[in-house]
Amino acid sequence: MNKCQQDPSSFPIIKKNRLKISVLLILLSFGVKAQENHTHQNAPTKQISADKIIAETNIPKEHSDKFGHLLVQNFEGRIVPMNTQALDVLRKLYKHDEFKGTAGNALDANQWFLSVNTDVQSWTMVPVIKIGTKGGDELKKKTKANSDGYTSLVKLFPVNPKTGEMYYVLEKDYNDAFRKKPSEQTNYDKEVIAVNERVQIFNEFFSGQFMRIVPVKNDANHRWNSWMDANLEPDAESQKIMAPYFIQVLDARRTGNWEKADSELQKLSDYQQKWGKNVVPPKSKVDLEVFMNQMNINFKLLIFYSIIGSLLLILGFAELFKPKKILNKIVKTIIAIGFVGYVFHFLGLVARWYISGHAPWSNGYEAIIFISWVGITAGFLLYRNSNALIPAAGFMVAVIMMGFAHGGSALDPQITPLVPVLKSYWLIIHVAIITSSYGFFALSMIIAVITLFFYIVSGKKLYKIHHNSTIKELTIVSEMSLSIGLFALTVGNFLGGIWANESWGRYWSWDPKETWAFISIMVYAIVLHLRLVPGLRGRWAFHVAAMFAFSSMVMTYFGVNYYLSGLHSYAKGDPVPVPVWVYLGLAFMLLLSAFSYFKVKELKN
Repeated sequence: MNKCQQDPSSFPIIKKNRLKISVLLILLSFGVKAQENHTHQNAPTKQISADKIIAETNIPKEHSDKFGHLLVQNFEGRIVPMNTQALDVLRKLYKHDEFKGTAGNALDANQWFLSVNTDVQSWTMVPVIKIGTKGGDELKKKTKANSDGYTSLVKLFPVNPKTGEMYYVLEKDYNDAFRKKPSEQTNYDKEVIAVNERVQIFNEFFSGQFMRIVPVKNDANHRWNSWMDANLEPDAESQKIMAPYFIQVLDARRTGNWEKADSELQKLSDYQQKWGKNVVPPKSKVDLEVFMNQMNINFKLLIFYSIIGSLLLILGFAELFKPKKILNKIVKTIIAIGFVGYVFHFLGLVARWYISGHAPWSNGYEAIIFISWVGITAGFLLYRNSNALIPAAGFMVAVIMMGFAHGGSALDPQITPLVPVLKSYWLIIHVAIITSSYGFFALSMIIAVITLFFYIVSGKKLYKIHHNSTIKELTIVSEMSLSIGLFALTVGNFLGGIWANESWGRYWSWDPKETWAFISIMVYAIVLHLRLVPGLRGRWAFHVAAMFAFSSMVMTYFGVNYYLSGLHSYAKGDPVPVPVWVYLGLAFMLLLSAFSYFKVKELKN
């Protein structure tokens, strides 16, 4: 069960109060004296604006950058830079990479994270919890979200004037939503569950579970603790190690002198290196991971590829209607610029491999990024005769895939440890070959869409000019791409059988993933052999088949994972509802096929 979707009967309302008190007591045990002029101590229901909390934070970037390189053990046990932890929490809670004010001022993830962990009480009054649009105005009103869609923890836990006790404003809604099957949940229910998850995330600040920065001496399991251990019991040893740093941070925020805080931070880092030496990553990995966090290269590449792909599509069609030498030169220049992004994409994959210690296609997000790169690779490999539409198709594969990864698909970009069965050299071989095939199939699908769209917009004269040149070339390239993809998928499937025998003692078990991979092989084999079937030898039939065939890959990669239980899938209990984009995609393909069919008949007459 998802950690955040726990049994409603155990919803930790009382637990929150206990943890809040515990944090205050722990800070007092550090020797921190409450500031007499602190305006928030005696006003638990007071609201603090984003601009005000940013102005009061007083954490210089020089120190927060050093704090970002401090190591911490995340929930999955991986030792990561604090910057990675801060970004992950901020993105899940606030849905942005920095905490923004209304006047253009902002806190970066490191500043925000250090501020929250040293002043949790004040941050309970700050609108930092995102309320999504799925819940509509009703949810925003109930949670008292501001115009930007954010609310604070104290607004979600107001005091009942009759009993004098705190209560959770979404408790009933959450209980109702949780009891429903996923297929029966409304958008309001889904957003209530999402908000509850963010509340649970904020709850971890009270117990310090985001600050597990103290290695437990000589622990066989290499556990790291915060001021509380994993059982939420006070850890005196960790408090003693952490206290000097937190004291100096709080003092520096008041005085503006950060020398002692810098010194204590270095001592804490030295302690980590001494007692966590068996698990701490080398400095080069830490620096590279922080650098990659700051670059956010994949999101920037998504924007870059969108521009490059769109320009190439426009110019590619422009060349069909009015070919000019200047257009050809511009196309080659844009492709060269796109190649620079392609190289950075490759370097990003290499960097992720080095940071994680395993091939960068072990989870959904990584696989999507890798398939995107393969799609562009396919476009470059099959680029011929200066046809801009082929590399354009490759870039559009990346745009669609990376857009899915960074959109509402809930794919987590966080680097995750490998599950035991994936700790094998077969991860590099089998998974790389299988996922590579998806890139070639996707290229063929995009080429099919481009070709069918050309049929719709072209006239008889333009059709006669390009039917046996450009369209023929696109068809040949599509067939080549399908052939490479089919070869890779078939070989990958056989290699998967060998890996299955090593892992589970049998080559084939009709697992849903295995079965659908086999179905996809048959589907694409049929598409490639349509030219042998009388009546289906035309280019229109081939491209329509290539377009619809990609549905089998979508089912193999996504559908099996979430709708069919098996060794390769995540399906548990009731399936989640079929996403809207599936219906929209099918409707688009049907309409495109129908319009292009009638237009081709018209053009041939």
